[in-house]
Amino acid sequence: MQTISEIFALNNTKWILETNHKALLFVASIAVKSFLMAVTTSYIFCKSIDPNILFFHCSMNIVYVGISIGAIIVMGTVFGYFIIRIKSFDNIFANMMKSDYIVTTMYFSMGFLAPALMSTMIIIWLFGVWILGMLLAPFNKEKTILKKITQYGSLVAVGILLVASLIPQLQEYGQPFALGAIISSLMSIFGSGRIQT
Repeated sequence: MQTISEIFALNNTKWILETNHKALLFVASIAVKSFLMAVTTSYIFCKSIDPNILFFHCSMNIVYVGISIGAIIVMGTVFGYFIIRIKSFDNIFANMMKSDYIVTTMYFSMGFLAPALMSTMIIIWLFGVWILGMLLAPFNKEKTILKKITQYGSLVAVGILLVASLIPQLQEYGQPFALGAIISSLMSIFGSGRIQT
């Protein structure tokens, strides 16, 4: 039978994921992002996300699609190795990955709904997410209201901006919406990483 003090001590313990579990989470993130890159580049090079068009009517561009996917895999592997190994990421890893998965899901959905609008935005975001979002995350992890607003506010903002991009009357503001969505998605990961759980 545990005493009350032991229960409180257990609740206050920071759960740190094992290296193998962190690696699996990161591999899953890379896999989803690679598929998203495949969809995006298929539209850019072949004007369609249909695999039949890519492989049977646009086969000359398969190399470019493959190189783009390979670049995401290489970047994710390199940054993932350091993020998993560096101790300063231990306390913030779970929170950071949660935000990353939410944003990835939003872009993934939008990539199928409106590939023409999302293609350039997704490419910029995919190449910036680890560099700007995750690598800056370990600095100054103290919990503050401002950092919570950064995390959750940015998640809400990127969702609103992505939905607004689909409204025909607002599509003339496409470039500002795209820039706002990219910045918000990077800031959501940056903010969540800085919040100590």
